[in-house]
Amino acid sequence: MNLKTLLRRDEPADESLLEPRHEHCLSCGADLDASRLYERYRVCHSCGFHFHLNARERLATILDPGTFHEDDRGVTSIDPISFQGRQSYRSRVINAQRRTGLAESALTGTGAIFGREVVIAVLDFAFLGGSIGIVAGERLARAFEKAAARRAPVVTVCSTAGTRMQEGLLALMQVPRVIAAAQKFAEAGLPHIAVLTDPTTGSGYAGFVSLADVLIAEPNALIGYAALGELQENAPAELPPGAHTSEAQLEHGLIDAVVSRPQLREALAQLLDLLMNDYRLSARDPQRDGRSTQPATGAWQQVQISRHELRPGAADLIARMVTSFVELHGDRMGSDDPAIVAGIASLGGEAVMIVGQERRHKGPAPDGWITAGGFRKAERAFKLAGKFGLPVITLIDCAGALPAVENELAGLGRAIAGCMVTMLSTPSPTIAVITGEGSSEAAVAMAVADRVLMLNNAVYEVVRPEDAARILYQQPGLADQAAERLRLTSNDCLRLGIIDGSVSEPGEGAHTDHDEAAALVRRSVLRELTRLNALRSKTRLQRRYERYREIGSTRSRIRGTAERRIAHFVDRIGGIWERVARRSLRRRIDFDDDPHIAV
Repeated sequence: MNLKTLLRRDEPADESLLEPRHEHCLSCGADLDASRLYERYRVCHSCGFHFHLNARERLATILDPGTFHEDDRGVTSIDPISFQGRQSYRSRVINAQRRTGLAESALTGTGAIFGREVVIAVLDFAFLGGSIGIVAGERLARAFEKAAARRAPVVTVCSTAGTRMQEGLLALMQVPRVIAAAQKFAEAGLPHIAVLTDPTTGSGYAGFVSLADVLIAEPNALIGYAALGELQENAPAELPPGAHTSEAQLEHGLIDAVVSRPQLREALAQLLDLLMNDYRLSARDPQRDGRSTQPATGAWQQVQISRHELRPGAADLIARMVTSFVELHGDRMGSDDPAIVAGIASLGGEAVMIVGQERRHKGPAPDGWITAGGFRKAERAFKLAGKFGLPVITLIDCAGALPAVENELAGLGRAIAGCMVTMLSTPSPTIAVITGEGSSEAAVAMAVADRVLMLNNAVYEVVRPEDAARILYQQPGLADQAAERLRLTSNDCLRLGIIDGSVSEPGEGAHTDHDEAAALVRRSVLRELTRLNALRSKTRLQRRYERYREIGSTRSRIRGTAERRIAHFVDRIGGIWERVARRSLRRRIDFDDDPHIAV
């Protein structure tokens, strides 16, 4: 089925736009006459080049057939500031209307994706470069307001060059106008998914688009604030290949995914199902304790097992625990730390946010170390979970926060603190699982949960034993002794009240059977999730506060005073006995050395 048959017959589109416009691919020169992929999606079957689509073609590839209903078609304005140029602005608008069949660059309305109602807005580059003036701004703002009133998600598809200069400051003021409506919509806890196409620049990119909950881009799309020509003019040298594209944006954590047009509709449907999920797990006996026991093994041996090269990482466990997973990328500040894997998943039928520390990864930082961008990435995931009421599950396995100057200058301390405070304040249920080595503040920042679990052979440490031996004993070789004294095993953490339960491991450890290890973690997480779902959000937050307010609590005033005095008394008595012993030893030495004393 081609685009022409998918479009509604009563839409006032120019029929010539729906016919194949290119016999050969603009990128590779392939013959497109018999290409079904090109006929359906305007994508080259040979090289994957994405041709431009007009607004109604976009709707035909995304929405269920026949479900689109246009809104606000009567909202129009022509030449609000009587702009004078080489060509009449009024005539340019009229010609664009006749050529595209649209009244403005923004086409807004309602439709359905896999049966779910959405409010959708498309910026059409064919209409004066998809520029945003007062009419487009009003239509976009109304779309967000209508979505909030109908409790429906918003999908925006953008192909824009930015602000419409011929409308002066009135056009620039559309940036805060749309953002204000989008922010009010966001406060209602509803999702906004933005699809960025070629090109997306200027005020559109720097405005409501970048505030979307999830950003998806088409392959090789020109994306960024500045126009490509402006970048080239101001660059000291030639721009690197692929600069200012969707792939570069993904690499630097500025968007979440690059999705080819044929897979876009399904990707949107999956995201909407997860973000609008209203299922909650429950159990007949939500009070069952999830504690486990483990065989007695040395602490240093457990450290070695927790670091085993075949031990399952976060990505391994996630792939085996959930039925669907949509990964989120980046901290929206220019980095995407591969040491943190975050995304929305379906666990037991309930949508959850999973944030995992991926110990072995391909990135600039050594294995196990997390950068400032990684903590900000996790913080972003926690905020999304709180907005949409998604339970948070974290999988902890790291060597610590990367001790490097560039990481410090990237705001490491603030990133760790922000990650921790966001997880502590998230209203959704939170569960943390120490799956490997949970080291230092890097582990705690993502483990301040309602319930904390540990795999039997995992360790939870204030510092790596090797570093403790080097600092405290000045002998790195005493790491085994430091490990014993740091109380870092799951049994130790249970006795100290740091964790709530341990999870059994298959065979000699999780590295021997990834499938069984993931099944055991999944079972324990589901059990704890059913317990937490039975509590009101206010109750959960209060209990979470009390947990971390009282953990390692000092004694009461009376008991603490007595304990302190006894400690001082024992220390004083010990000092007296030590002095007596020293005097006795000196006398013994003097007695033995006196030549006048016969033996």
